[in-house]
Amino acid sequence: MNLRPVGTWRSKMRALFLLMCLGASLVAAYFGYPLVRDNSDAVIIMSTVLTVFAGFLVAIIAVLGDPAMVPGNSWRDAELRHPKLEATIIRYVWLFYIYLIAIAMMFTAVLLHKEPESVVSCGVKSAIEFLYLFFAVFSFLLTLGLPPTIGKIQLARSNAEVEARRRAAGIKPPES
Repeated sequence: MNLRPVGTWRSKMRALFLLMCLGASLVAAYFGYPLVRDNSDAVIIMSTVLTVFAGFLVAIIAVLGDPAMVPGNSWRDAELRHPKLEATIIRYVWLFYIYLIAIAMMFTAVLLHKEPESVVSCGVKSAIEFLYLFFAVFSFLLTLGLPPTIGKIQLARSNAEVEARRRAAGIKPPES
């Protein structure tokens, strides 16, 4: 159950960021398409970068899903924070799917590249190249939100460890 109001400032900023990424990706794909057309080096670089990002994202999802990362001292604290954690993991799973779509489109473009026009039209090849560039740029832009998340994860882990050591030593947490 989501306890956040539907129209929060944070959700509006997320929607604005998503729309800006979509718009920038369309513009980049439109103007960048001539640069990637028949450019195998560009495909290799983009697919390598997206593959590394996808692996990195899997590691982040694994850390976020680690039960040791559940903050709070009681089951109630954990239960109240669970929807936010679940929403974060769902967003990152969707980002992972976008990486996979981009990589699959690149793979398809490479496979179809040498097929004659009698088998695959030039328009279909062009559309696939446009789409892989769009998804590559879109996923890259969405990835820009990961560094702050990684910082928050590390701070949360550090804070949890400090609190655990305080409790083990019988020291009360500082008052806020």
